[in-house]
Amino acid sequence: MRNLTDWKKYHESVQTLLAYQAAVNESAIVSIADLDGKIIYINDKFKEISKYSAEELLGRTHRIINSGHHPSQFFKEMWETIRQGKHWRGEIKNRAKDGSCYWVDTVIAPVRDRDGKIFQYLSVRNLISLQKEHEENLVKMQKAYIKRDRQLRDAQEVAKTGSWHLDISGNKLEWSAETYRIFEIPIATPMTYESFLEKIHPDDRNKVNETWKAALKNGNYEIEHRILTASGEKWVSERARFDFDSMASPKEALGTVQDITEKKKTEEILRKSEALYKSLFNNSPFAIGIVDKQTLRFLEVNETASRLYGYSRDEFLQLTAYDIRVPEDRDKLKEQVEKGNYAGDVSFRPHKRKNGEIILIEPSISEINYRDKQAFLITIHDVTEKQKIQEELIRTKTNRQREIIRASMNAQEQSRAETGRELHDNINQLLVGSTLYLKNIKPVSGKDQKYLETAKEIIGNAIEEIRKLSSSFVPPSLNELSLKDSIEYFSRNFKLTGMSVELDISIDENIMEEGLKINIYRIIQEQFNNIIKYAAATMVRISLRQSAEIIILEIADNGKGFDQKQKKQGIGLANIIHRAEIYNGKVMIDSSPGNGCKVKVEFVWPAEN
Repeated sequence: MRNLTDWKKYHESVQTLLAYQAAVNESAIVSIADLDGKIIYINDKFKEISKYSAEELLGRTHRIINSGHHPSQFFKEMWETIRQGKHWRGEIKNRAKDGSCYWVDTVIAPVRDRDGKIFQYLSVRNLISLQKEHEENLVKMQKAYIKRDRQLRDAQEVAKTGSWHLDISGNKLEWSAETYRIFEIPIATPMTYESFLEKIHPDDRNKVNETWKAALKNGNYEIEHRILTASGEKWVSERARFDFDSMASPKEALGTVQDITEKKKTEEILRKSEALYKSLFNNSPFAIGIVDKQTLRFLEVNETASRLYGYSRDEFLQLTAYDIRVPEDRDKLKEQVEKGNYAGDVSFRPHKRKNGEIILIEPSISEINYRDKQAFLITIHDVTEKQKIQEELIRTKTNRQREIIRASMNAQEQSRAETGRELHDNINQLLVGSTLYLKNIKPVSGKDQKYLETAKEIIGNAIEEIRKLSSSFVPPSLNELSLKDSIEYFSRNFKLTGMSVELDISIDENIMEEGLKINIYRIIQEQFNNIIKYAAATMVRISLRQSAEIIILEIADNGKGFDQKQKKQGIGLANIIHRAEIYNGKVMIDSSPGNGCKVKVEFVWPAEN
């Protein structure tokens, strides 16, 4: 009777474990493969999601569900990892039997026999198709915004400037309304590169085409040419920049076209009539100066230049081009003149007015003969206000991108929190229940006692691992703890391993954003993972302090350190930098071989929105 009772209790514990297995099978996609990658086991969830039968899957490799989305290097690195006996985790896009695709968050673990040799690979997957769909929608929205923002910014760079966009592979040319007006073509007329070439003056058509072909290779397209319109011949100036794919092939081009007909006419008039030149010179909306090519002393300036810089004409004629440059640019100017490339530099630059005020200008420089002297004709466009507008647009765009990323990360945190609660509240309860049943079993022999103790130890370890995993998934606020308490709780796990952890935390959490607190917590988690994996440290010090203008987080260890010049930035540090940038943070790393590592993150406070 005693033996039968013991057997019954043992049978009940086995049934409990089977119930746990059923719970896992219900929520996860599970498969087991041999060392050659051939599938030897699948659960019902695998068949349900892949839409293949067991007969179609067993004995085959996982290539049967390969969607072709990932490069071969992706799976090569996966196999290298698990063959080394390490766990591998990643997101994989698979294809079902009916052709539909689905995304899974996959963990592959090597399975070892009693001798410690790998003889199987266990794969556990969770379906994340809905999450990936949301991510793809966010990316599409962001790309559409960037395209519209870029067109707007380029169109505002100069007055009377149109913009265009060319899908190179599809040969689809899109023009802004201003571009149609410049070419005097009805708005929304379908355009291609070939139809654009037809509008170019015959004498300039070959030059434009050759310049375009060269630009497809070097990415530099800047040209002035004539076009034929209903009202007659016009001059235009075109500029463009290109986007290239990973194979260095051009995908698309975004450019501007400016009607410079009047400018060309003005240049012609200046050459023909000095009297008319003088009138146009002084009444130009741009500041214009003529300087001696050898000495850079001003020979002439117009009234616009006098108003812009605050010097009278007589004062200007006592100055050189060096005097209106900011001091730190004067050596560069001297070098350009000596090398003969001064006229080719048309980049934006700071100039200094008489009252010391700094302005930003865009120059146009050409060589001329002025009263039998070799000289430079310099046309100055004051772009100070335009630059402020452009910087504001860039700042707005950056803040919107941060908002998108923050929203995405909040969604990820919620997803991780749900996963953590599921692990803690459901699976852990099953394991605890299994432990209770095992404790009620009365072993018949010492061997049975040893097996029972081993089973209870394994389940206990699993409970502890799931508790740690669920704790790492759930952010501090969702655990109903303060950030300081969460950091202290997190650090205690490492003190138990023999690592000394010192804390210095002085912050006012009531005025900190919830997202920022979670981000700081995740940065600490990330760096602790780096320390455990690579540092071989015995002591870690965490300092988190807050002032009226800045929040400073420092994580320092006494590990082996690394040479920052030789070691490439790993994914752990990359994640830390990415998380810091989202909240206007700056990361500084101080490490050298044998001297540990210190990661310092400074958040501007309050954070910019």
